[in-house]
Amino acid sequence: MKKKVCLITGATSGIGLETSIGLAKKNFDLILISRSEDKLNKLSSNLSLNFNINIKTYKCNLSSINETKKLAWNIVKDFTKIDVVINNVGAIFMSNQLNSEGIEMTLALNHLSYFTLTNILLDNIENTGNMRIINVSSNAHRRTSIDAGNLEMHDCYNGWLAYKKSKLANIYFTYYLSNILKDSTVTVNCLHPGLVNSNFANNTEQFHYKIAASLVKLFGISNLEGAQTSIYLASNDLVSNITGKYFYKCRPIKSSVISLDQDIAKKLWGASESLINNV
Repeated sequence: MKKKVCLITGATSGIGLETSIGLAKKNFDLILISRSEDKLNKLSSNLSLNFNINIKTYKCNLSSINETKKLAWNIVKDFTKIDVVINNVGAIFMSNQLNSEGIEMTLALNHLSYFTLTNILLDNIENTGNMRIINVSSNAHRRTSIDAGNLEMHDCYNGWLAYKKSKLANIYFTYYLSNILKDSTVTVNCLHPGLVNSNFANNTEQFHYKIAASLVKLFGISNLEGAQTSIYLASNDLVSNITGKYFYKCRPIKSSVISLDQDIAKKLWGASESLINNV
């Protein structure tokens, strides 16, 4: 029986790394994407030594829309079928930074990379039957909103708020895409991995963010624990026909009320298309 193939962005660190290892243990062939070639080579070598699986790696800076497009087309060239796509890459930028195309970095990496890569794969992979698309979001999406006319927060950038909005965008993207694909066999779900003990805000000098980082380290779960819902959604037969849901601890839960607004989701979709088409 042919092994299933899973693509993972942000595959060489944090919960992405643990997801890669977890799915290797479940005998998935892997497509691993990271901006670090050294980390990709090390991870690929380690997995190859321990598991009888096929591994293909791609170096890509997913904050760049053009690099993400190039990556997607290279994957289309190399693969005729992908069973699982896990959009996992993400970061928080405390200061207002722009990517190589002049787009605000948090939006570009945390949302537009998901949007760009997934849509190109869906439109061009030869066989998308029963594909599972999994978007790593966060409970940080709660208590915020999105203005599709000002996605980059030009006038009042705040790093934590930008991160929260990007995680809300992940959920809008999930729900809207699942509705587009409702008559297909493709499923689209998103998840909250939990409060993961990571390098969150370690590079900031702002006192309140350092306090937040300290609390995460004190109360946060491990990367291995944080990866479990991604692994579950990628591999468990119980969710093979479930789509358009938000998961936490391997169970569907309710996302914020505002995340259910399909009018906002439609506007975000259109604004995202405009951004990626204009670079």
